Amino acid sequence: MEIKHCKKLFYSQYAYKVRLRMPTGYNQYIKVLLRYSRDKTVENKLKSLMKSIQEQRSEGSISFEGTDSQLRSMYDWVFWARENKIYNHGRINEYWRIITYYTNRYKLVKDMVKKFTSLIEYVEQPTNEKEAKMLNEKKNTTIVDRLPYNKYRYRCEMDYWDGRDDKVCERFIRWSEPYNKRIKISSQWGTYGDRSFHKFWVQDKKLLNMVQLFMGRSIRHIESYVIRSELPWAGQKDLFDEN
Repeated sequence: MEIKHCKKLFYSQYAYKVRLRMPTGYNQYIKVLLRYSRDKTVENKLKSLMKSIQEQRSEGSISFEGTDSQLRSMYDWVFWARENKIYNHGRINEYWRIITYYTNRYKLVKDMVKKFTSLIEYVEQPTNEKEAKMLNEKKNTTIVDRLPYNKYRYRCEMDYWDGRDDKVCERFIRWSEPYNKRIKISSQWGTYGDRSFHKFWVQDKKLLNMVQLFMGRSIRHIESYVIRSELPWAGQKDLFDEN
């Protein structure tokens, strides 16, 4: 199992992502099992599924990539997920054998990792609680190992229509020329050969303020970048290393 560090919140709200690979799967089937009201119904369906897999595998009619231990772990995980009501504490995506769970419950993730390591491919999370808090408070911030093009700390996205307006784009290009490489504009050409673009990068905060004054509402979104190694808590213990 691999531990990764996330760049920002998932779906703008979840700090933790757990990727599981089940030994078998039917698209959306696990999600259905989690929603049944009676445990007995789920137990019967899972036992029927496991029996069918065992029979087909012994006959050589299916290619089963998992182990018996993983099959049992899948069975236990479904009941663990139901008992802990994970649907109420996050989001579940399912595609065939892949289950991806997003949540803000660290204790839930830690318990899942402890009990179902054989099913988990990786966990993606903030480095520590301070980083999780920062990402929650600054949702327009992305944590990176290096800056875009090794120098730009801000990415500006144009309003949908202004980004297609050659006049607006050409006006900004002419205005930005004195700043040379402190501003990088994405390469795209308009219908008649005029320059149009949807986003651009700015090197520093002082210049960004000037850009905002000039462009006004033509800028739809601003994303800021921080380097992980420059954060105050860089080098501190990972969440799963803490006692």
